[in-house]
Amino acid sequence: MDNFEKENEVIKMNEKMKNEMEKSLQYIGMTLEEATEKYESICAENSIETTDDFGLALWRTFVGQHRRSQNKPQNDSGSLTKKVFGFFVALDAPRDSMAWKRRRAGEEYRRDSDNALENGIVAVATQNALGKWVISRYHKGEYQEKTVTNLPNGAEEGVDDQYYIPLDDTERYGNGGENKGYGKPLPVELYRRQGLFYGSVEGGENQMWAFSYKNQPAVEFEPSTFEWLHMLAIPSEERGALYGMTDVTKASMIYNSALEPENSDHRNMESFNFEDFLVNELTSHLVPLVEIDRAHIERQALPYNERFIVTDGVVCNMNMTPTKNGNRILNITDLNAEFDYDEGNGVVTCWIPAHIEIDFGIGSSVIVIGNTSQRTIDGESEPATINTTGLYVLDRKGSAVEVSQAVEEDYDWF
Repeated sequence: MDNFEKENEVIKMNEKMKNEMEKSLQYIGMTLEEATEKYESICAENSIETTDDFGLALWRTFVGQHRRSQNKPQNDSGSLTKKVFGFFVALDAPRDSMAWKRRRAGEEYRRDSDNALENGIVAVATQNALGKWVISRYHKGEYQEKTVTNLPNGAEEGVDDQYYIPLDDTERYGNGGENKGYGKPLPVELYRRQGLFYGSVEGGENQMWAFSYKNQPAVEFEPSTFEWLHMLAIPSEERGALYGMTDVTKASMIYNSALEPENSDHRNMESFNFEDFLVNELTSHLVPLVEIDRAHIERQALPYNERFIVTDGVVCNMNMTPTKNGNRILNITDLNAEFDYDEGNGVVTCWIPAHIEIDFGIGSSVIVIGNTSQRTIDGESEPATINTTGLYVLDRKGSAVEVSQAVEEDYDWF
């Protein structure tokens, strides 16, 4: 009970529920704050108040399912997760997939609140004389209204004493599948990490897989690209996709090089040539460095996950001071191509996210994988740059210069 008081009663619940949650923390591996947020989301999904006695049954069901999934052997033939062996060709930095949707909902609400409500983009909430919240929404064209004690997480302050709640307004996915979250409040944030993986599942044939992982484990999952590894993941043969599972995928990952040769999982991959792999498997994505600008324009018509390019060059400059989003900067050039001094073409900027290690210096030859981007300023297009998602060092020279935080001058002696 004292722990809950320290949290200033993040949500309201009855005494029995508080005690139940305290007892269950040791079995689910959550902090009090995480468990409280989970309980609130469970109640919201089932359209009940957090003080409802039925919440106790829902919480016990959740804890039971969590424990069964944790205790289930991962190599069980009926398990969703399978043993995967291979390497990441590319891996994005984690992105909050809710940020754009929530920002769009806020913009629509501020532009025309009635229209945003009627189109199911937001729900609106007003407080009545009893201090409760009356929430209104349109769902599949039908007006609905209910009264609750607390606003859901993610409610934003609106106009005229209103609050607005961004809703998931996608009824069906692009593949025609039904979205079970349609009409429900959008999460405050939902981090997702995507990538491209080459390897096999349960000893099968090697192939390319689209990789996706979400929530906090995805943020903490930072394998190197072009490094053989073992992990557990959920495969979808039909979609050619691998999905990370809760903490399981992150916890199961181990580099092949970290295993003793006598280990039954160890694989001798010394004969594998990464350059040959890129040429044979990603031929359509190979772009000479001097043709980056043209490739950027031509590839805009492709689906986003097919726009990435594979190119190579020599590092001619580097800036290890991170930008606001954590990127470092590499400039690479093709020493075999003629440099256009008038146009300044021939040097390409690569943005390197924080999770990609830079353990080489100027003069190193590298292969870069990523999506191109290009800014237009005052009607003029700047040279295309590369948002790097994969990096392979062909010839390592020197090492990166360590950067310390800039310290302001001390003029106290004046």
